[in-house]
Amino acid sequence: MLFRLECRKIIRSAAFLIYCVISVLFFATNYYNDCKGGVYISSGEYKIVEDHDLIMDGAVNMLAGEYTSNKYVCYPFGFYKAVHLRESKQEKIAAYLKEITGTDGKEFEALFSGGEKYYTGSSDQPIYSFDSIPVAEGFSYDRFREIMADVDDMLGGGSYYDPETLVYNYSRVPMTEDEAQAEYDSFLKEDRITGGLARLFSDYAGIDLGILPVFAAAYLTSADRKRRMHEVVYTKSISSFRLVFTRYAALVFTMFIPVFLEMVAALIQALFEYPGQDMDIPVMFTLPTFWLLPILMFAAAMGVVITEIFSPATAIFTQVVIWFMSTMMGSAELCGKIGRFTLICRHNSPANRAEFLMNQDNFIFSRFFWAAVSIVLVMIAAYVYEAKRGGRFNAIKLFGKGGILRRKA
Repeated sequence: MLFRLECRKIIRSAAFLIYCVISVLFFATNYYNDCKGGVYISSGEYKIVEDHDLIMDGAVNMLAGEYTSNKYVCYPFGFYKAVHLRESKQEKIAAYLKEITGTDGKEFEALFSGGEKYYTGSSDQPIYSFDSIPVAEGFSYDRFREIMADVDDMLGGGSYYDPETLVYNYSRVPMTEDEAQAEYDSFLKEDRITGGLARLFSDYAGIDLGILPVFAAAYLTSADRKRRMHEVVYTKSISSFRLVFTRYAALVFTMFIPVFLEMVAALIQALFEYPGQDMDIPVMFTLPTFWLLPILMFAAAMGVVITEIFSPATAIFTQVVIWFMSTMMGSAELCGKIGRFTLICRHNSPANRAEFLMNQDNFIFSRFFWAAVSIVLVMIAAYVYEAKRGGRFNAIKLFGKGGILRRKA
């Protein structure tokens, strides 16, 4: 009864209507347009081969150039950052390079004197690049990953030496015509069409689900709090935890309805584009649900808990920051990289099945992780709501009159 009432209230709200319109427009202008006319895979597109020799060769030459220039390019949270190391850390990098190349003394100096030097912009500091720094014969890939992890840590993270991105950064090669055909055959036979399309659908849908639900959740939570209608109706008849979790479940359920309808539309489009082909129809629903539901749960939970503690504006701002950081971190790696704590997973291709499967364990872990975080956030919201009902807590204001961040006269 309560669940139905909450669902009816959400569906009739202007916030939900706006959410639906934006979600459908995003689906139509992105996924639907991309898949119109069927999937085409051409030679020259990149694939990941996970070749350890190729990875070590690429990474050591990149590290050699940045070490010689003492300019290390990093992208913490997706933003560009140039890191310059002090002498002690430069010496540590040099020691690692000597270990990797198996050189020392004059041999090492001679090896690193052959880089190409060039200048960028108005800077008078030269930049060096190398393409022929050798890795010592028989050097262990496990030891190489350990070194790269320490280098990435020294640089503050987000570098080209993060062990989780080594394969993506240095093991991509262009496909030949035969390989492109094999990739397309995999799309038809192994993915059975809908497997690849489900990944592409989830990639696009995950972007807007990472941000849109927080607006509806914050607005509806704030509206109820201002009207105090739930306090009048439910104060004596229902516990705070049941009320908050029921309202949250109603939010997630109703906001997933347009996503489900978009899955149906995507399946219908696939049936028209690939008539008579063998398709795994259930995967068009199961994979996107498993992929997208934790994103929706988290965005809605943030809207509920931050609004309950602070304000809807604070909830929206917080989730916008999280969404921006998550999408920026994945913007340069649209296929082939999903971390254990990735919120918005990216795989912007109906192909590259092998690349997705390389990250399958991380993908599964991340979905359960963010679902669990969402439940914890709702528990916090329920606790705060219970405290308010008992008169033990009031919302914390950040800005405006009485706000803790208000500028003092």
